[in-house]
Amino acid sequence: MGAWEVRCVKYGECPAFSLHLLDRIWERNNLTQRLGARIVRYADDIVILCRRGKSDKAMTTLRQILERLKLSLNETKTKIVNAHKEKFDFLGFSIWMGESRRTGNIYPHVQPSKKALQNIKDRLTELTKRARTIRPIEWIVNEVNATARGWVGYFHYRNSSRTLQKVRNHLEQRLTTHLRKRHKVRDRIAGYAKFPAKSLYERYGLYKVPTTAGWKKAHALQ
Repeated sequence: MGAWEVRCVKYGECPAFSLHLLDRIWERNNLTQRLGARIVRYADDIVILCRRGKSDKAMTTLRQILERLKLSLNETKTKIVNAHKEKFDFLGFSIWMGESRRTGNIYPHVQPSKKALQNIKDRLTELTKRARTIRPIEWIVNEVNATARGWVGYFHYRNSSRTLQKVRNHLEQRLTTHLRKRHKVRDRIAGYAKFPAKSLYERYGLYKVPTTAGWKKAHALQ
């Protein structure tokens, strides 16, 4: 596999129907094979995956198609990335070509982006802040569980194991801190002794974030 040149494309306000036409034109004209460029789109976010040296032709073709559809690129958010040397983010994931520690082979490495991780940590912190101790603990745990499950359901994929462990650690720490504030346990060490991780799950019903990602085929990166 050669180096991937990846151009991330972001549109402004674009009619969804026109973007569907873009997909159909790309497919009907067999542009993936002809240009050596696979187009991956979700709503108005697009990535074109190219072999080394193929990006210029792919982008010229894309601009021509968009012009026919009376659309244009947001050039300020369009860039080329050599994924062997740097990462790019797409739909909440960071993606790059990484080396397997086990085999030494190069493969598409996909994990939750730093922004995605920070967003879930910030949300869990907000749900367990001191001001919410007036609410029943069952409400707090239910909200936290629903939020964590939703995030995990989306990001439980490919190389996310380490990130999932960080989310679990943060969730345990935040609920312990919340219980300390609720029960007025000022000392942190005493708080961890009074509310050990085991009790968070068995007594309070906290959702246990999985820390082994499900390895699934990333068809968009073949």
